[in-house]
Amino acid sequence: MSILIRGAEDFLSSARTLETPLTPDPEAFLKEREAASTFHTEEVPLGSLTNWHLGDRISHSSGRFFAIEGLSVRTNFGPTPQWYQPIIVQPEIGILGILVKRIHGVHHFLMQAKMEPGNSALVQYCATVQATPSNYQRVHGGRSTPYLDYFLDPGPRVVVFDQLLSEHSSWYLYKRNRNMIVEVPEHEEVPAADDFTWLTLGQLRGLLAQGNRVNMNARTVLSAIAYATPNPSAGVAREPDGFHGEIVRSHRSGASDDALASAMTWLIDQKAGFSLDVKRIDLPRMAGWICDEQGIRHHEGRHFRIVGLSVGATSREVGTWAQPMLQPNPGNVVCFVCRRHQGTLMFLVQAMAQPGATDRVELAATVQSTLGSYRGPRDLPPLAEVLDCDRSWVVVDAVQSEDGGRFRHADTRHLVVRIPDDQVIEAPANYRWMSLGLLNRLLRLGYYVNVEARSLMACLL
Repeated sequence: MSILIRGAEDFLSSARTLETPLTPDPEAFLKEREAASTFHTEEVPLGSLTNWHLGDRISHSSGRFFAIEGLSVRTNFGPTPQWYQPIIVQPEIGILGILVKRIHGVHHFLMQAKMEPGNSALVQYCATVQATPSNYQRVHGGRSTPYLDYFLDPGPRVVVFDQLLSEHSSWYLYKRNRNMIVEVPEHEEVPAADDFTWLTLGQLRGLLAQGNRVNMNARTVLSAIAYATPNPSAGVAREPDGFHGEIVRSHRSGASDDALASAMTWLIDQKAGFSLDVKRIDLPRMAGWICDEQGIRHHEGRHFRIVGLSVGATSREVGTWAQPMLQPNPGNVVCFVCRRHQGTLMFLVQAMAQPGATDRVELAATVQSTLGSYRGPRDLPPLAEVLDCDRSWVVVDAVQSEDGGRFRHADTRHLVVRIPDDQVIEAPANYRWMSLGLLNRLLRLGYYVNVEARSLMACLL
């Protein structure tokens, strides 16, 4: 336990360090690495993809990477009791790992400037290692994955965080990745390879506030970071000011064993109360969807499309490739509502059932929605009215990309709305107020906090 607490103190010090001589200008580094390579992406017919077979399912000729199948869903969660949809099936468990090291007295994170074909801003910071077994076993015949051994065999290094966590459960079926933070001793040399650089949490905070600079896979790892009491020996002798100070205090509050037990009992009640019957079916059997050589799309143009993409990138393990991509309708939004209760900043979360969730129900943000998929105002999710709140209540507002390796132009507006302490919120029974400390503790237990909520938590660093 002392290792985690000491690490949390160091994370707070790193979060308040806004500059480092190792990377004086993180924006300039991104632009430099983007200029050092050439990139090309082009939407092409799904039936033209080399090494991919389009039939009852979409699959790669190697039998690896991922497939796209049809899904039949029945549930008592939400307004729609039954529907059909395509879904990505990727049973491989990838590694999302970040190396951290104390440099000049401050913890730095080794981040990679990486091109992903689906990103609106193609090159963004990602984790030190972001790779599936198909990638790092080099099924594609490309280059090896740098720094992989630090996570496959950490040895005497400190594993600060290591947990299997879910991915986008509306678009993936039972997808999990291993999220890791590994601390390297100060005396161990870790040279930064091309496209890699060391950043402080303070620099990452600044990039997250701007949006579309830190990719989804890095955000899910960063969401595991928690703050503890400042460490005077590190030169941090006082509480942070303003909203950041409230975030730190929320990380330290409400995470007792009793609070955890109460929250888990409530969440188990929610899981028991919601039914979710999911069946994998052939793509042509999906009612309401058109499947042909051009692509897969909803007959009303709602939700998302499955498109083909031709990609070229000189900085990737393979120079050229083609693959299917899921392209959602615009209007993705994820929003936390928070307010102070008895001196602690609390966040309103919901228990949400999603068809691809490993354990049926996970905690989600107050609002999680693709607004472009709704027919009208009556279809909007509960509490969607907070999206039109007084602008003075908004404390976080940035557009972030989702997994650019599987999703094309999937940009999600990340909002945190702090309402007045006396503001009354009428929420359904599957909603509950929680501190960041409690959310972080649940996150560390596995499949309790969904990836959209974790992404928003990372923006609160």
